[in-house]
Amino acid sequence: MADGFARVTGRPQAVIVHVDVGTQALAHGVHNASIGRSPVFVFAGLCPFTESGELEGSRTEYMHWLQDAPDQKDVVRQYCRYTSEVRTGLNMKQMVNRALQFAESDPKGPVYLAAAREVLAQEIEPYSLPQGQWSPVSPSALPQQAVKYLAETLVDAERPLVITAYSGRNRKCPKALETLADLIPGLRVFDTGGSDMCFPMTHRASQGFRLATGDYTKDTDMVLMLDCDVPWLPYRNPPPATAKLFSIDVDPLNQMMPVSFFPAHQRWKADCLTALEQTNAYLENDHGLQQKLKHRKFPERRHILEREHRGRVGMIRKLGQTEGSSTPNAHSIGQTLKSSLPLNTVWVVEAVTCAQSISDQFMVDTPGSWLNFGATGIGWSNGAALGVRLGLDEQQEQERDDKKLVCQIVGDGSYMCGSPASAAWVAAKYNIRILTIVLNNGGWNAPRNSMELVHPHGLAANAKNDDINISFQPSPNYAALAAAAAEGCGETFARRVKTVKELQEILQDAVSAVKQGRNAVVEVLMQTRA
Repeated sequence: MADGFARVTGRPQAVIVHVDVGTQALAHGVHNASIGRSPVFVFAGLCPFTESGELEGSRTEYMHWLQDAPDQKDVVRQYCRYTSEVRTGLNMKQMVNRALQFAESDPKGPVYLAAAREVLAQEIEPYSLPQGQWSPVSPSALPQQAVKYLAETLVDAERPLVITAYSGRNRKCPKALETLADLIPGLRVFDTGGSDMCFPMTHRASQGFRLATGDYTKDTDMVLMLDCDVPWLPYRNPPPATAKLFSIDVDPLNQMMPVSFFPAHQRWKADCLTALEQTNAYLENDHGLQQKLKHRKFPERRHILEREHRGRVGMIRKLGQTEGSSTPNAHSIGQTLKSSLPLNTVWVVEAVTCAQSISDQFMVDTPGSWLNFGATGIGWSNGAALGVRLGLDEQQEQERDDKKLVCQIVGDGSYMCGSPASAAWVAAKYNIRILTIVLNNGGWNAPRNSMELVHPHGLAANAKNDDINISFQPSPNYAALAAAAAEGCGETFARRVKTVKELQEILQDAVSAVKQGRNAVVEVLMQTRA
């Protein structure tokens, strides 16, 4: 929940966990916040360090010996921007402020503080700090010479390509990137992270979203990487050896990744919005570049992209058009959701193997409307969707905006791994109303896909899902599970559908239920592999 709230508001939220066991339970959550660049403040207790009542807070229970880990902070250290122990109450506020500075400074991420009970029980004189002195590091800009070089290279390139992943976390960035694409007709933009809406997919320059797969890099002569961890797969689709490569990122060396060898002729540690605004301003005001952009090849490039984009959109629409009686697949589900739910819906997506197809159908073009977890620890969205709802409620109250529907789209494997009963109960108890779509394809498809990439003709290639232990058959009734978990807190709208027509018919009732103050869970029984 804290992760989801932070991704909407940009402000870190606090998570309190119980000593070493609670720290270990962070597991996927701290990984997702770290990789997903989400600011979260985690505070944990430590077992008391005195045994016989020497200090207030000394050990009083059996568990105090069992939960005393040699170095509790080390459990999460490699995923955090900052970890430390508070050793006296006299500087507690300084320690918290310092941790928050790290959480809110780029690259944003989780921080972790711990303190023993004796410290927390210490009596001190009240004190305050001038909070204005504890601000995070401000965004940095490109050197002016770099702006000139980058702008000239973009204009001179024949097939320039922008690859991005997280830049849309700043809601102003998609518009700045759109301006760049308009200034340089023929520039293409590819999203290889899907974490946020980084560029409007309705724009002619959009090449869509794929997890670093596709042929978008193979014919480029210039690549600009913006806040991007994995721009391509080196064994599969690297750019030509002659291409000029540039990287702008708040963490251009991926310092927390031991193996990351993506080449670049120039790397700049800078804020993407600032860098884009600098580049756009230079392009608009440099007479020489403006003259170059008047060449007839640029309108021709624009027309080519428009034609290709229309063709791609037409193909995507056909993929989503199926008979009402047919079993839903990712494309038909995506098209049905897009056409049935309100235009201002905020999508919280953890659809794993279905995410790319659903993204194709949605063609999102509004900043902040698509939130994918951007990492690999499944189970993120059950809590994150609730945090997104709370964050939007706060924003909409301040802006007096209409209440947007939050729709969680989650695969059955991810749903199982995200403590679905706990999430449903919390949502009902605290009146956090969302619509959840559970994609039930009967198992974990991602492991099979990974296996076939390495051993396409191996023993497991023709094995049944049960044989390789990735089947969920017979399937749990996820809708009934959610309803049962929340029963004591009010009625949940819970339905299972098995055809496209049933999904179309049930969605309006589900939306009405959410508007009336109930949570809604719609489980879609998809095509499955034996």
